[in-house]
Amino acid sequence: MQILSKDFNDKEGIIYANEDVVVYSERYLITADRAIYDSHTKNLELFGNVNVIQGSENIARSEYLFINLEMDLGDSSHFFFFNQMSKLWLRCGNATVEPNYYIAKGAITSSCDIENPDWKIGFSTGELNRNSSFLHVYNALFYIKNVPVFYMPYFAFPTDKTRRTGLLRPEIGYAKDESIFYMQPFYIAPYDSWDLEFDPQIRAERGSGLYSTFRFTDSAYSNGYVTAGFFNEKDSYVNQEDLKNKRHYGFDLFYDRSSVFFKNFGEGAEDGLRLNFKHLNDVDYINLKTATPETVDRLVTSRLNYFLKDENNYIGLYAKYFIDTNLNDNDETLQELPLIQYHKFSDSILVNNLRYSADLQYHNYYRKTGTKAQQFELQLPVTFYWSMFDDNLRGSLSENIYMMRVNYDGFSGAFEDYGQYLRNYHILSTYTDLSKAYYSFFHKIYAGVEYIIPSFDRQKGYLDRDEFVPINTEEKQIALKFKQYFYDSDGQKRLAHSLRQPYFFENDEYVYAPLENRVDIDLPLGVSLSNELQYSHQSGKVIKSLTYASYSDDKYKLYFSHTYNKNEGNNYFALNIESKIFNHSSIFAEFQYDIDDSFTKSWNIGFLHSKRCWDYRIMYKEDITPKLTSSGRASAVDKKGVYLLFNLYPLGGVKYEYSTANSKEL
Repeated sequence: MQILSKDFNDKEGIIYANEDVVVYSERYLITADRAIYDSHTKNLELFGNVNVIQGSENIARSEYLFINLEMDLGDSSHFFFFNQMSKLWLRCGNATVEPNYYIAKGAITSSCDIENPDWKIGFSTGELNRNSSFLHVYNALFYIKNVPVFYMPYFAFPTDKTRRTGLLRPEIGYAKDESIFYMQPFYIAPYDSWDLEFDPQIRAERGSGLYSTFRFTDSAYSNGYVTAGFFNEKDSYVNQEDLKNKRHYGFDLFYDRSSVFFKNFGEGAEDGLRLNFKHLNDVDYINLKTATPETVDRLVTSRLNYFLKDENNYIGLYAKYFIDTNLNDNDETLQELPLIQYHKFSDSILVNNLRYSADLQYHNYYRKTGTKAQQFELQLPVTFYWSMFDDNLRGSLSENIYMMRVNYDGFSGAFEDYGQYLRNYHILSTYTDLSKAYYSFFHKIYAGVEYIIPSFDRQKGYLDRDEFVPINTEEKQIALKFKQYFYDSDGQKRLAHSLRQPYFFENDEYVYAPLENRVDIDLPLGVSLSNELQYSHQSGKVIKSLTYASYSDDKYKLYFSHTYNKNEGNNYFALNIESKIFNHSSIFAEFQYDIDDSFTKSWNIGFLHSKRCWDYRIMYKEDITPKLTSSGRASAVDKKGVYLLFNLYPLGGVKYEYSTANSKEL
């Protein structure tokens, strides 16, 4: 221990520090106006503005502190404790200091304003663990302002945000067809590298289930989780709703790693892995995870992506596995297991401006019932580059070879069980890059022409162009390309615009391919706009459009999106709005609508009141979530409910739901 002060007096082993006292020890950093230390008994007394700092977040303050440094025992008057991270404080007249605890008598605690807290807990005795920052209180009375609300004989909670084992916030609800819903998560966090969460739930008139999630980090550059669960339906509910399955189960596996083996492949090499695998026997495995159902796409997709690359080569391993939640089984659903890719990055031949690259892919299309296929593809371009007029005009000429072979398995048609395709084509391209600085902005333009000239193609066998990967055909065409960018005086990109229009010379169906146009606008004051559009000259209609718009300031948040894809049958929009009406209060609404099928996928409206120490959210919500019936019909549950979420920081909170549900066919 060290004691520092501007004024020291030592009288027979009793040290008097009289001005700006600082005490250092292995456990403490203490400051005070003055101090007395008895070197014989190891007693330390501190007077006036005593601040005890333990760790980086916990601060205790008092007017007087007596402590025996050898036994780590003592007393404090006018005691005040504060945790910097959670903002929780504790105040009492007197506190006892023990080796592992502060023991407070007749104290109050809160995380709100100290002078006039919105909520507080008063208690007769409290034990604050100085190491774990966990507070145990006895004979506790919970107040809103100065009004007592309810009594708790015992209550314990953390005063900081350290991960620790214990109960998490419960979810409580009531649904008309399910009666009372209750889920009580239990959290286990013994180490920084992993944790485990159990989420048992009961729906009184429907059944019960258990979901569990194991989260982990096995290195500094990876993380993952495994979620598994099941739900058992009551026979009465299965018969009432005509469900296909009495038991719903499934699991999710996610793993992301930015470095797997690359250190073994030499300097400059890198690799990465991302796995997101999902398995479920029906869509209710997802619907029943929480009180509020998730928005579920019809196709639940599992993905595996792995790559390994260096400066010259790229190897990729990919896989996709689909579960169609509207089907009783997925025997006929086509899977891609796997796709293997090798890519040779552009490299020079003989001279620097003559370059080549190569791309080789293997696709394995699999399903239990129906035709399967294995496809091999090779693309080999060789390109010559040149520039003229001080690099203001640039161009390239490339020779391209495309080869493909498909081997079919289980093919039942009156065709051959393989297909081969070979094509050669030339691409002549010329373009210019221009840029100019103006007084308040910078403008950059790219304009180019691409001319594709077929040479020859050969085909043998049968090629299924409808179900498997389409042939990479290149017809005789010319494509006009235009791009422009605007930057403000600070170098921020404010507008990006691109345009592409191919023209076909020998196509019997149409001369003009769809016009492709994209605009991205990022304006000051929180405005962002984006649109990606394809226009068909043949039909005179837009065949694809993706639109996003958002606005955000201190009072309003607005987000709008519209998705339209004629080929995939998608046409829906989503709208999110939030508006602050008072300093701590706002209203919000969300809306999702399917335009083609003329039904509302989901919508909600609610009110949020949020302060530093507490918040609550009340919301009315309607959702249409799919379910799988015994007949295999595509049906759904139209769920309507009121949700209340109440939080006290850092104590936690409670979520309550009251809802009704009705079945409907899609």
